[in-house]
Amino acid sequence: MDTAVDRQPEELLDPDVHDQLLWLAGRAPDGWLAVAREELGVGDHDRVEELLAALDPVLDARAPRRYRFTPDGDVPYEAIDAAVVEAVRGDEETVACWASMRDGVDRVYLVQAEYDADLAGITLDVQRAVGEDEIPRVEVFAPDTALSSYHETALLAAVLLWTRDPFGEVKIARTFDGASAESGPWFAPSHELVADPGERQRLLDFFDGGEVLVETEVRMTDLVSGSAGAVPSGLRTDGGWVWSDATRYYLERHLLAPDTELARYALAAPPGRTLLSPLDRYRALTALNPENEEGPLWPAG
Repeated sequence: MDTAVDRQPEELLDPDVHDQLLWLAGRAPDGWLAVAREELGVGDHDRVEELLAALDPVLDARAPRRYRFTPDGDVPYEAIDAAVVEAVRGDEETVACWASMRDGVDRVYLVQAEYDADLAGITLDVQRAVGEDEIPRVEVFAPDTALSSYHETALLAAVLLWTRDPFGEVKIARTFDGASAESGPWFAPSHELVADPGERQRLLDFFDGGEVLVETEVRMTDLVSGSAGAVPSGLRTDGGWVWSDATRYYLERHLLAPDTELARYALAAPPGRTLLSPLDRYRALTALNPENEEGPLWPAG
């Protein structure tokens, strides 16, 4: 099936307008949003401006909604999923495609594209792949697009349908030397220390540059000092490794060395804060919960 359509020259497709429509997802009526994206995809900016002007009073009258997203729902979508994947895979600027069920009945498709991709054009193609029997709910974004909480929530509960490239390995760093059911985690008396201040600071900078993957207010007892509620337990990632905030804590407070492989990796990494794409985050979360990777995933390619 060839779902591609003739698009207007790329310079006519305003990425700022696409982002504006992206931020209206979950707020504007689905049908209105689908029409506005169709008009933007074919380059009719005057019509898009008319639609936006007409939307203002509608938004003022609509109370904000909180949606519930789940991987699966009560309605089968296999045929539409297959058509969407075919459309996404046929565009060289796409990277990945997810699907999530909104309130159990509405299928939402989320597509990550390359940097500087024709996001409006990709949206148009995928909307048309959904078909005429459904209101298309298609969210297309670049790796660095600032997503709304609507999209973030949908992605957390989404099934990955397709990726262009196979997943690379994401490693999970060891925080402690061991643990037992009776006494919990422990450090060995021979645990290595990072005595060199320069090396220690480089490691701390690397840990600080990771993106929060799992945020929690739970704090553990410091195994060295015995202080209760002192050690953070959130998780961070740079896309290649996942580590606990406890790793940083014990390095800074007690000079305890992090996982040997992680330390070697961190010291070789370029300085600077990590900027992850939605697919990077998904890969890291999947490494923590491998069962998340299972589902109607079409092979890469």
